[in-house]
Amino acid sequence: MMKDPICEQRLCTGCGACFQVCPQGAVSMLANNEGFLHPHINEGLCNDCGLCTRTCPINKIENVDASVQQKVYACYCRDEDVRAASSSGGVFTQLAMEVLSEGGVVFGAGFDESFSVRHCFVHDADELDSLRRSKYVQSDTGNTFKDVKTFLKEAKKVLYCGTPCQIAGLKAYLNRQTPNLLTCDLACHGVPSPKVWSMYLDFICGMYSSKIASISFRDKSEGWADYRMKIVFRNGKCYSERAKRELFFIGFGKNIFNRKSCFDCKFRLANTKADITLADYWGIDKQEDEKFQDNKGVSLVITHSSAGEEALSKIKEGIYIEERSFDEAVKYNPRLLTSVMEPAKRKSFFDDMY
Repeated sequence: MMKDPICEQRLCTGCGACFQVCPQGAVSMLANNEGFLHPHINEGLCNDCGLCTRTCPINKIENVDASVQQKVYACYCRDEDVRAASSSGGVFTQLAMEVLSEGGVVFGAGFDESFSVRHCFVHDADELDSLRRSKYVQSDTGNTFKDVKTFLKEAKKVLYCGTPCQIAGLKAYLNRQTPNLLTCDLACHGVPSPKVWSMYLDFICGMYSSKIASISFRDKSEGWADYRMKIVFRNGKCYSERAKRELFFIGFGKNIFNRKSCFDCKFRLANTKADITLADYWGIDKQEDEKFQDNKGVSLVITHSSAGEEALSKIKEGIYIEERSFDEAVKYNPRLLTSVMEPAKRKSFFDDMY
């Protein structure tokens, strides 16, 4: 008899907690026709312990008041080089550098050799650049939850940055208080299909007759508000296009190739499990204060715990920081609170892609 799904398939985020927690190795993460990872159970290995179902964060949602516990800040890094090379204001880099300086480990989304997006970890500042800057593709968490558990057992400090559902998955996997762990999630618009991303890369490489050397989703050479997709090729050529006119970004902006669960996200601000939420502080440049109008990037930082507040206080010397209101923060960042609607064209897009 076929086993019941770990959670309702349309709500599965692909966080990988079930895969990583299974003591029998009975759960694997396989891509569906749309390119998104979903758990599959090997019935020959499964002993019906139910640990995967109990661990799944979708099965343990807790609603809280989104505005009660948070403090809201506008921040940017005082180091102009760090700020220029960051998607927004450079706060992730500052948090990561602090953890690394204490002998800790930093986890985040990076590109592999084929420019697929995967979670990985770094031990020192020389490796950190690979985890910086936004990557608008769903990352594969792999075995990183297990890695976090190992480092915590070694009494190392750990910073883990990911989407809200990935942080929820990590916390559900650990299932205990972890004082050496600092978690950061993002104001997530939704995660695009890795399969669509791979097809896009094949297309763009064909156009330029070359393999890729580097990718930046958020090149700020013309300013924070007018960011560009920039791809540098090994043959020396460069593709650079404003996000508003760029092929992949247009589809992303219209939510056409987002994961199904993103249209009913259960882990936005009201249900975040993170200590800190990071985002672009869109709309801050509309205020009268000139220090936010230089178009170089401002981070929205929302703390949800004493650990988040403590982490922010440790980096205050390296950042400009100003407390702001919750209402202002969400006014121009609606994805903090609400999911996007599933577009009517999504089904036909994926039907045509199969």
